[in-house]
Order: sequence, then C-alpha cells, then structure tokens
Amino acid sequence: MLYLGDSLDPEMHKHHAVQCCIALEGRLRVRWREGEAWKSCTSVVIGADISHSIANPDGALCILYLEKASGDYRSILDFHGVSQERGARVDPLINETQVPKSLIERLSSAQSSELTPGDADDLRQACLQQLGGYFSSAKEVDPRMSALLASLHESPGRLFAGAELADGVGLSESRMQHLFKAHFGIPIRRYVLWMRLRHVVELAVAGTSLTDAAHASGFSDLAHFTRTFRAMFGIKPSALLNSRSGLIPLLCDRA
Repeated sequence: MLYLGDSLDPEMHKHHAVQCCIALEGRLRVRWREGEAWKSCTSVVIGADISHSIANPDGALCILYLEKASGDYRSILDFHGVSQERGARVDPLINETQVPKSLIERLSSAQSSELTPGDADDLRQACLQQLGGYFSSAKEVDPRMSALLASLHESPGRLFAGAELADGVGLSESRMQHLFKAHFGIPIRRYVLWMRLRHVVELAVAGTSLTDAAHASGFSDLAHFTRTFRAMFGIKPSALLNSRSGLIPLLCDRA
C-alpha cells in the first residue's frame, strides 16, 4: 500500500506490515518506544510488529507498506547490512541521507494527479530504490494456498473455522497454518483481519456507510472495526474514510 499526503500524527501503534516513510517536506519525527525522545530523519524503515509513532510536522510524507516476508524488505535489510534472524525484530533503520529533489518532486506532484495502479507501482519502485531495495517479482505460490486465498476473498465477511478452511484445501489445520505463514509471512488470522479492513475500505469508497461496511466485513459492530483500525494505524477510520478527507484510495487487483 502506498500513501501520499499530509502527516496524520498517529498514536503509538503496530501492524504486521513493514512501514517505509520518506519526508516530502522538512524532516520526519519518529519514535518506537514509549517515553523515548523523538528522532529526526529524512526517511525511515520500520519493521513489522514494532510499536511506533511517526509524523512530519513540516508537511507531507510518503508511506510505503511492504510485506514482512517480501524480497523487497529483505533487500533493504541486505543493503543496510542487517541480518534478520528467525523471529527477531529489527530496530527501525534511520536514514539521514538527503532525498533527491527529483524523487521529492515526483512524489509531491502525484498527490494532485489521477493515478492508476500502474502509476502507483512505478512510484513504489522509485521509493524502494531510494531506500536500498529492489522491486521483486512475485514468487510461486502453492496451489493450495492460492485456493485458500480465493476462498477467503470470495467471502470477506464470513467467519470461517480453521478446520473448515483446512478441509477445503486437503490439509490438517496445523499444516495449513504453517504453510500459510511460510508463504506470506503472516499468520492466517492476522491476514484475515487485514483482508476485512481492506473490504471495509472498498465498501466505504463505493458509498456504503462505515457501520454497514463493518457488518458486511465480519466485524461485530462499528466500534469493533474502529478499535481494530486504530490499533493497526494509530488513527480513527473517520479521519480517512469521509468525504472531507480528500483521500482517494487506489485498490489494486489481487494476483
């Protein structure tokens, strides 16, 4: 996911995605431990499941979210000489290097442009190159995991039992969970939660009320969805999903 726009000054929060941030004006402020002093930088890469807060008091910023198990993130770690041991968390990578003016101008102009998913991918690649990463090709996925993803996305509001999902792809529940995390770098329950959040956004962008969208996506009520969204992004969903926010989400097709 790629975000371009004003800083939202979120509370401390964490999520399973890796978060890459580039200041489009001035400098970023970031911290990742309660009570710790803010650090200033031009860009930062924050690993998965690390509580953090990041803002740009000087203006706009670019945020790129990456999958924890992606080649993109591994290449950034390699570039910075960081060895990621199994299960270990990596402290945020603070970057003081000046961001090229050409990239700043490109990202800034994109805020007021009508972007296609292809345009967003081009910007994603440019950000990765700035951070020391590369734009990796998709890896081959076990057909059983592809079938599992298809089942989940066909019914985003349905509350599946783990045994039911495992039976549908001919695996034991424990084996299914192991393969899913090995392929996608995230436990299946966390993926389902992320998928439901995405579905709420899709419905809200299409004009459905947040309350109805939350119910249709498997949340017990709007309060449940709001708590989940705030815990993952550090802001209330109403800050983004309302007619006054000016946010235009681009929902890319799933592979």
